[in-house]
Amino acid sequence: MQIKVSLIFHIGQQLLINSQQNLNCAVLESDGNSCAIAAAKLIINKFGSVDITKTSLNTHNFEKIINWEAYFQAKDSYNYIRELEIYRNPYFYLWTRYFTTAPIWEIEDHTYYIIELTDQDLNFFSFNSRRELNKKHTIEQVILEGLHLKYNRTIIFLCVKDFDQGRYHAPKMYIDTVGLFNGIYRRKQERWLWYNVTQGSYPDEDTLKQANVIIIPGSTSSAYDEKAWIRSLQNFILNVYENHTQIKIMGICFGFQLLAQAFGGSVVPCKNRIKHKGFYYYGNEKIAIKNDFFQIECFKELTQIDSLIINKAHGDIVTKLPEKFINYGSSKTAENEIFISEDLRVFGMQSHPEYTSQQILLFISGIQSSEGRRSFGEYYNDTNNKNFVKEKGDFLGLLMCHKFLQS
Repeated sequence: MQIKVSLIFHIGQQLLINSQQNLNCAVLESDGNSCAIAAAKLIINKFGSVDITKTSLNTHNFEKIINWEAYFQAKDSYNYIRELEIYRNPYFYLWTRYFTTAPIWEIEDHTYYIIELTDQDLNFFSFNSRRELNKKHTIEQVILEGLHLKYNRTIIFLCVKDFDQGRYHAPKMYIDTVGLFNGIYRRKQERWLWYNVTQGSYPDEDTLKQANVIIIPGSTSSAYDEKAWIRSLQNFILNVYENHTQIKIMGICFGFQLLAQAFGGSVVPCKNRIKHKGFYYYGNEKIAIKNDFFQIECFKELTQIDSLIINKAHGDIVTKLPEKFINYGSSKTAENEIFISEDLRVFGMQSHPEYTSQQILLFISGIQSSEGRRSFGEYYNDTNNKNFVKEKGDFLGLLMCHKFLQS
């Protein structure tokens, strides 16, 4: 089922209308199946590169995620590449991060971002009429009753990329991990909070008491790196596990490895990384799944299959699981691909269900072209590169994560 996104603008109890603009779109594979990314693209396509920092919507100081000096130094040096155009627009990142906090509502396969403006914001957005909100329309009734502003679950997302410290440096290719995960997994009346642990930012005790899930995504670091923030993160996770028993923890790629290591398992470089520093496995991965995985309570509703195709981007592997952790998936590159703890509180996947095949191809091409031997287009259209991602990743990996997060 394809998800749709709509932008609903209002000032107080008045709906803002622009009859010339179609403020909805489908969420595509090129969006990483992320509603937040699709919404950011939509707002730029319809209103241009609106500087959110000049509007009333800049409630989280979003400009701090941009390294403006690096951006202005780099932006004129890049050749125009259609596939990367949006990813080089810093306002796209600002809007993507905004949509991780904007109120949402869901009706069947439709996600609505509900955006409340002030009269001053109309200097940046064009509308040709307005009318009173009407309870006869479901989404407008939601706004009038303020249901979209209430939350009953709190998700904590830990940023773990220390190379950019969560900031945009106008690179060849970069996906805002917060926006990607949030746009895929966030549901109505959920509050998502993000913390950059590489800078020592963590939720306080009051926030942890309200939290339901902690997510640890991928990183360019390795779990075994001798970095102070990695040791601090491990201690934090163990403290949460011990003292906040209502919280579940999900790890992807680096997060998977970090959790395994924190609880007593082992993480090592893959064989090719031992030979070639900085090596990554990229592309499709076929993972064999144990049948009893689908007997776990939160996964019982999933369609039972013996394998799935998922996208990978990793250079390290877990060679030993902690006690009371069970492995349910294996591949050619990693014996341990999917684990869950016996108490069902800790779940992890080595590969990346959140990355689409098209995104992996962009990553590969961007990295290769940065070496300057051939152009981005040549790598992007290279048959060998396309063979890495010749199959689309299954949605089952996303559904596994979703079921765990909602359980």
